[in-house]
Amino acid sequence: MRPSRRPRLGQNFLSSPRTAERIVNALATDPGSWVLEVGPGRGALTRPLLARGTRVLAVEVDGRLVARLTEELGCDLLRLIEADALRFDPAAALAEAGAAPPVPLVANLPYESATPMVRAFARRPDLFSSLVVMVQREVAERICGRPGDDGYGFLSVDLALHAKARRLFDVPPGDFTPRPKVVSTVVELVPVAAPEGAAAAIAVASAGFGVRRKTLTNALGATWGREAAAAAVAAAGLSPTARAEELPPEAFLGLARLLGPRPAALPAR
Repeated sequence: MRPSRRPRLGQNFLSSPRTAERIVNALATDPGSWVLEVGPGRGALTRPLLARGTRVLAVEVDGRLVARLTEELGCDLLRLIEADALRFDPAAALAEAGAAPPVPLVANLPYESATPMVRAFARRPDLFSSLVVMVQREVAERICGRPGDDGYGFLSVDLALHAKARRLFDVPPGDFTPRPKVVSTVVELVPVAAPEGAAAAIAVASAGFGVRRKTLTNALGATWGREAAAAAVAAAGLSPTARAEELPPEAFLGLARLLGPRPAALPAR
């Protein structure tokens, strides 16, 4: 068998049965219930899930791995789909499998595509009851960041408006094949309905974090104009020297209401 393409896609295969069991335990599934697994790879998580009687809908982009898993693990409890997890339709796949959402999702996510995947999955509380995902530790710090933390930034705010996130445990490089150069972290996210105005708040956060160490007035002024930005910061009861990294997610909701829609262009001076 030729080497899998997966390492070139940023995937490191989990090879520790103990860590696999810890991840599966975090899902707390019942026999006969469904789980959506993204990137099953060589089946490190799939095997213990099937052993518990869990029904697994697994999405894998590498056709050779799909064939390998079908040969090794094929059974009535396993349904494999060859697809890119960012491009396939999870609602249609769950419906075709006969799974009634919301269901838990589990994944060992490729490092380079973890962020867009987590953002996409967290926006579907109608489909996913929880997300238990393994990512690079630095990404986990951003996902679970709080104001004042080194990792707190745009991603922290974006996900806080769509899910409740918490770190579970770290996974050392020695638990993978091939061995990565970084530590991984398992995090849990519970998707929730986004509050009204979330999209506008995310736009404000994007502008606010666009240039770190700038005051909000200066950072937001580049888009809404300095006068409007200064007025919104003052009306929100914030210090004129406040910076985006100091604000909790709900503060961006308030700023978005005060600033109004993003202008198409600032007037010429």
